Amino acid sequence: MNIILLEKIKKLGDIGDEVKVKSGYARNFLVPNNKALYATSENRKYFEEKKTEIKSQNDKLIKNAKERLKSISGQEVTLIRAASDSGQLFGSVSTKDIVNSLAEKNISILKNEVDLNKSIKNLTYENITINLHPEVSCEIILNVARSSEEASTQKKLGKAVTSNSEIEDNKIEISKEFSDQNEIETVEIQEKTTKPVDLINEVDNTNDPKTSTKKNKILDSDTTSI
Repeated sequence: MNIILLEKIKKLGDIGDEVKVKSGYARNFLVPNNKALYATSENRKYFEEKKTEIKSQNDKLIKNAKERLKSISGQEVTLIRAASDSGQLFGSVSTKDIVNSLAEKNISILKNEVDLNKSIKNLTYENITINLHPEVSCEIILNVARSSEEASTQKKLGKAVTSNSEIEDNKIEISKEFSDQNEIETVEIQEKTTKPVDLINEVDNTNDPKTSTKKNKILDSDTTSI
């Protein structure tokens, strides 16, 4: 079945393109959601007459989506859920949970704007896409953990942790990283404080009696030669 696109659609085309799709896709999704028109002679004529208006409206939608993008891009959604030792959730996480979590931060999105074609059934730390417009999207982080502490650990590691032993190992790893960093910083501070002291000692040596005596001997030698 041929249709005329009223907005840009991934893997199909841009506004005004006439493309062929499965009849069910057109009938059940594209046409009812005003994303396309059936490619009849009447609709072709209608699109040509309304083309400028349709494109102008699309530009406004893009501008609005870019404004919303500022508050959404880079957000992290943290959801605390009960899970087994293997990391399997006692339930699941859906788009509704993500929408509600963002709403608590006064960020409003629709469920169909969350690009999540699955139910989350395990602990996870992953990027998910938010489609605010066919031409405007961003990624946010979904952090599903058993506790706030585990969520913090997952954020530091950049991945999900499941078993208790893995959690302990990761805690040790994080602790070691901080310890190594602190050791490096301590050495750098010591080096910085040592250098001025060395310089001071060099200056103080000019007043050292031994140094002064050596200088006097040189002067006496010069006087004798004269």
